[in-house]
Amino acid sequence: MLSIEKLELRSLQGPVLRCVSLQATAGESLAVVGASGSGKTTLGLSVLGHLRPGLTLSGGRVRVDGHDTLPVPRPELRGRTVAHLGQDAGATLNPYRRLSGTLRAALGARDRHGVTALLQRVGLPGSLAGRRPAELSGGQQQRAALAVALARDPRLLVLDEPTSALDPAAKEEARTELARVRESGVGLLWITHDLASVEGLVDRFVVLEDGRIVEDAPAHSVLTAPASRAAAALVSAGTAADRPRGTEGGMEGGTPPVLRADGVTAARGARRVLHDVSLSVRPGRCLAVTGASGSGKTTLARCLAGLHPPAEGTVLLDGRVLARQAHRRTSADRAAVQLVPQSPTATLHPLHTVRDALRRPLRKLRGMRDPREIDDEVDRLLAMVHLPAEHAHRLPGRLSGGQRQRVALARALAAGPRVLLCDEVTSALDSVTQASVLDLLRELCDEQSLGMLVITHDPQVIRRVADDVVSLEDGGLRRCDAGRADAALPGV
Repeated sequence: MLSIEKLELRSLQGPVLRCVSLQATAGESLAVVGASGSGKTTLGLSVLGHLRPGLTLSGGRVRVDGHDTLPVPRPELRGRTVAHLGQDAGATLNPYRRLSGTLRAALGARDRHGVTALLQRVGLPGSLAGRRPAELSGGQQQRAALAVALARDPRLLVLDEPTSALDPAAKEEARTELARVRESGVGLLWITHDLASVEGLVDRFVVLEDGRIVEDAPAHSVLTAPASRAAAALVSAGTAADRPRGTEGGMEGGTPPVLRADGVTAARGARRVLHDVSLSVRPGRCLAVTGASGSGKTTLARCLAGLHPPAEGTVLLDGRVLARQAHRRTSADRAAVQLVPQSPTATLHPLHTVRDALRRPLRKLRGMRDPREIDDEVDRLLAMVHLPAEHAHRLPGRLSGGQRQRVALARALAAGPRVLLCDEVTSALDSVTQASVLDLLRELCDEQSLGMLVITHDPQVIRRVADDVVSLEDGGLRRCDAGRADAALPGV
């Protein structure tokens, strides 16, 4: 079904994929895994006949069902023979089109019942068909994009981190559906950094490191006795037992809060998603907010950042009421509260280099003017988020999903914030990089007294960084125990 023979892809900086060869039979399920930037997504896109800008084919071939996909695939190949679900679900869905229109176009028919059945197939109610993507949570968007990919019953499905934005309950629903897809005879090619997310769903792992295959073995063998250094690092980081952080001091008492929400109520369209929410973020402490997909977690973060004005209630910085809308806040107030979104693609300008993206907050919010000083600070910020200095010259399209997420984090830190609002910021990172970024966030809390609110569905994130945990349920909050992360998460 899939045959890749000595595939060589290059950019101006050098090789991206180096003599990659692998085969998959019809109905087989395999996962391509590796650290962020190892070439996983590039390999997955090549199966669809797509090369990112700046990449060239310098050798080898890719064939799906006997047809070459590079340099240009047959038009009927995509969608029918091979389909793709990308890491950024928001990029798959037309922001101006209701889901019903998007799914009808994917089905190639105007069958209303087909739209409802397709939504239900991925665990979404048919009532969502009339909504636009902005009216869906990140997890709902991702499942809607999966429905688009399945619309024409492809024989091979390329999945690039398909469950990274889902809470545990929604993730398990997606796993169950994809297991049914696999049992129906559809081949699955997973692109992932999270070995646990595909455990039990794949026949074998193909491990990439620096554009090369360093291990190709049955799934059980890689999980229990990895033969390569890259696989061992992923397994070790993914199974490490992190020491739970205590809740000494709690959310009440201790130092005064740097940021506080007081009775915040907010709606998305005609639907109220937050009701009378009150919480505090204190200097040097991390508050984790969890809840099911669609519970309002992202809306809460946007209210705090001034990007979604609440219908009722106030947001206070150092006890002082902030304007409800960011453009009405002072530069100092905007710099003080920085949001790192779940989807960096939506916030990084595709024609601005990484250096451009970091220079802007340094000039606009930090008031820096000396070009040499600005460039030195850009290099320091990149090092802080574990990116090489040469990445400063790259455009977002030439970065992996994990690299883009780290650029988004660096840009938020460039403003010199007092509070960092992190919306699923590690969902796109491999387990090794995730651990290093979480350690960085914890270090910022401890050493710079930075207040932090982290939205997550991952118990490992809570265990590693959270001092306090609250869960959104029915638009309201309940307090949880940071030492018992699983109890705070839906479906666990």
